[in-house]
Formats: sequence, C-alpha cells, structure tokens
Amino acid sequence: MTELEISSENENTITKEKNWKSFLKMYLVLGVLFLIMFTMRSTMTSLQMFVPYISATIGEPVKTVAIMFTVYSATAAVFSLLVGPITERIGYKIVMYTGMFVFAIAIMLLAIATKFWLMAFSQAIAGIGGACFGPAAIAYAGDYFPKKKLSTAIGLIMSSFYVATIVAVPLIALVAEKLMWQWGVGIMAILSFIVFVLVLLIVPRIKGKGIKSDDDEIEKKPVDEEEKSEVLPNIQEKHNYFTRMKLVLRNKYALGVFFITLFQRGGLFGMITLLSTWLIQENFWNGFEYGLSKTDVGLVFLGGGIAALISNTIFSYVADKTGKRRIIITGTILTGISIILFPFLGEITRNIPLAISGIIIVNFFAGISMGSYNAYITQVVPKSKGTAVAINNAFGQISLLMANALIASFVWNLSENFAYCGLVALGFYIITVILMFIFVKSDDFFERINSEKNPS
Repeated sequence: MTELEISSENENTITKEKNWKSFLKMYLVLGVLFLIMFTMRSTMTSLQMFVPYISATIGEPVKTVAIMFTVYSATAAVFSLLVGPITERIGYKIVMYTGMFVFAIAIMLLAIATKFWLMAFSQAIAGIGGACFGPAAIAYAGDYFPKKKLSTAIGLIMSSFYVATIVAVPLIALVAEKLMWQWGVGIMAILSFIVFVLVLLIVPRIKGKGIKSDDDEIEKKPVDEEEKSEVLPNIQEKHNYFTRMKLVLRNKYALGVFFITLFQRGGLFGMITLLSTWLIQENFWNGFEYGLSKTDVGLVFLGGGIAALISNTIFSYVADKTGKRRIIITGTILTGISIILFPFLGEITRNIPLAISGIIIVNFFAGISMGSYNAYITQVVPKSKGTAVAINNAFGQISLLMANALIASFVWNLSENFAYCGLVALGFYIITVILMFIFVKSDDFFERINSEKNPS
C-alpha cells in the first residue's frame, strides 16, 4: 500500500470517527432536551393526581388545593414574557440549567411543605423555573438541529409529554400509594436535579442569533418593504430587551402564531380536563350504573397517550419530508371535528365504548400536528427564537387558565352537557384553523424573504 493510500485511509477513518462523535453528541443533546420536558410534564401531571391526598394532608378543600396550578400557570405566563429576550442575551444553556435548578428546589419545597400558602409559593417558584427551561429547550432545538430534521427532533422532544403520561405518572402513583404522596413528589425533585446536572455536562453552549438592525432604519423602510421588515427586519446587533420584544411583537406572523396557540390549546385542554369526569359519571352510560372506575379511566388515558405518541412521532417525520403547513392544518382540522363529534355522540347514545374510542382518537389527532407546529414556532422569527418561543409559552399558559375558566367551569356548570362543552371547544378550533390558513406559511417562506432582503 502506497503512502498516498495510507494517508487517504487515515483521513477516512478520522472523518468516520468525527461523524460518529457528532452523531452521538446530537442524540445525547436530544435525550437531555427530552428529559427536560419529560420532567416538567411528569411532575405537573403527578401533582394534579395528588390533589386529593394533599387536601387530606393539609386539611384544605380540593378546590383550594387546585389553586396551586393556577398560581403555576399565571407565574409561568408572566415570567415567559420576561425571560425570552434575556435568554437570547446570555444564551440558552444557562437559562435551561438555572430554570431546572429553580424548579427542582421548588418541587423539593413542595414535598416538605405542610401549609397551603407554602405549597402555593413553591408552585410560583416552579412556574418561574418552567418559564426558563421550557421555552429555552425548544428555542435551543430550533438553532441546534438541522432544518431538514427539525420537525422530527422537536416532535421527539415533545413526545416526552406522552411518555410521561404512559410511563412516569403510573410509576409515581404506585410509589405514592405504597408509601405517601410526598415520596412521589420527592422522586420528581431528584429527577429535576439529575437533569440539571446533565444539562451542565452534555448540552453545548450556543446563543440565539443576533438581531441586525436599528429601530430608526425600520421607520425609513418604504411601504412596499413593510411585509419584509415585519418578518425579518434589518436591524444592528442589539440585545436590548425592548428591541427584542418589539422585533417579535411587530411581526404579524408571530402574533398570529401566539393566538393560534391560545385557541388551539384552550379548546383541546378545556375538553381534556372534563373527559375523565365524563367517563366516571353515575347513571349516565347505558349498562354502566357507576361509569368506569378511576383505574379504568387511567387505562383509557394511557391508551390516548400511546395514540398521541404514535401520531406525533410518525407525522413529525412526515412533516420534514412533505412540509409542516399541510400536517399542521390537517391535524388541527381532524382534532376539531373529533372534539365535538364524540362528546355529541356520547351524550346522544350514552354508549361508553364509543366515548372511550373517541377519547383515544382525539388524542391521536391532537398528536399529528404537535411536533411540526412547535418546530414552526421556532422559524417564525429566525433572529429571535428565544423571545418568540417564550411569548408563545405565555400564551399557552394563559390558554390553560382560559380553558379551565370558560369550558371546564362556566359552560359545564351552566349546562352539565359535554356536547355543549365540545361545541365551545369546536368554536376555538374554527378560529384556530382560520388563523392557520392566514399565518402558517410554507417551510421556505421566511428563508425566501430573508434571501430577498439580503441578496448574496
């Protein structure tokens, strides 16, 4: 073998080693981001399950204990508005591990608290932590993973929500049943600390892309350039909080996405909050005097979680191949149809197998657009992903409050009819689909505008 051949073989070996290390590192980062969202979902879902036990422990009514989740959502919404531009200034990684550390401390405090006010305070602190690491993880993924694989990557990260429901929540419930609920919460606090360490050790530090422009230059733009400047303004490198906020809030596509999130999540979670109550109703279902047991309801939602996990994984991959817009709109339309159809048929027929299959189908359809939609959010304002994702998270938290107040409380208390609740949720989805047709664009839309503004 000649020296040239030996040299060529050595270069090939080095290239393969580099490719393998790069591949391994990418999937390690993906695993850590998955664990970040998994920990948040597992913790919050488990806490909702522990409400009756917490109520008995501290001697407060269930309705009072449930206020903790309102405190969490409200705090997360407010701090999401503050933390986005800060994330882009100091980098995603420090915000992720700081948020996870704060979240872990808050959950540990909840595990040892004996007074309601202290528990509510711990949830407020947890909301601050969640407002940091949740949006930062999604924005980080938007900058870290290749665009051709972005929907698949974010789809896998978001699938942690369903994996948490399928795997972690039943295990934590078992621990709580055998020991006490504080042990279940303590396990989640320990997991939070572990993820904090993994972020420190594994996730490489990258910053959000800088803005390249000045507000004065925006005002000088001619009228026919207005749409372009809304999508990707040509502003100088700045990290000012208000500059970041204005960049995002002046973008009509970003505003459209925020209101899509508000109505989409509101319609979905407003109904899901009621569905477990629906299945255990007494003297409602034909042939089921007492409805389903809580264990059986848990199995139904386990099936729903598996269905959503499957659809999210498959269609996130499909979105990378065929385009996000089609998948996002199709999944949303199907979810809206199912979210009224099955509650309506359930009320009319009183057929519990139909209701069970309906709940599973609703979850399957809801999972179709989850990964591709979250990937799309990271692309709307390419130069300010952190701020855009954080503000979107604030709208998501507000949607939970709105859905519980309007659908799960007001409409249900007035009518006690699931079909009417489904009708209101359908109204949310009709607004969502209309907004999607206007504001959800093809994958190359923002890149095309960028290239037109900055020709090579």
